[in-house]
Amino acid sequence: MSTSTITQATTTTDRGQFAARFPVWLVSITAVVAGALVTGVYEAAARAVGVPFDVALAGTGVEPAAIPATGLAWAVAQLGVIGVVIAVCLARFAKRPRSTWQGTAWTLTALSCVPSLTAVTDSYATNIMLVVSHLVAAAVIVPTIAARLAERNPRHA
Repeated sequence: MSTSTITQATTTTDRGQFAARFPVWLVSITAVVAGALVTGVYEAAARAVGVPFDVALAGTGVEPAAIPATGLAWAVAQLGVIGVVIAVCLARFAKRPRSTWQGTAWTLTALSCVPSLTAVTDSYATNIMLVVSHLVAAAVIVPTIAARLAERNPRHA
């Protein structure tokens, strides 16, 4: 009696399969650059439809001043460096890097919207545009980095 085994090749579509080939810092920096570019396009579209970009922080007594062109994209790129550092540290030290990243990143995104909501502007459209710009950047950056991070850290198994 002979027994034969047939093995079939299966492909997995793990969401981080491609990104897992690259270091966390590289995927994170790429995500931040992509988030900055998408935010820049969003900013250009908002300017094209006439959303005013004059903003001042509430309680400062300063008159609203214009945000420079590409100012939002530049802010995403600069502050995204903090996210890169957080992602790299979580990949190294957290017991559950992906879950911790998602909770931390979305919480920080929500907190970053507060100044945009309370800013002194010439129009509510500006406040809404600023909040949406935070969400646009986060929608690109957070899932991309999450896809690269492991659900469980093998160092803490």
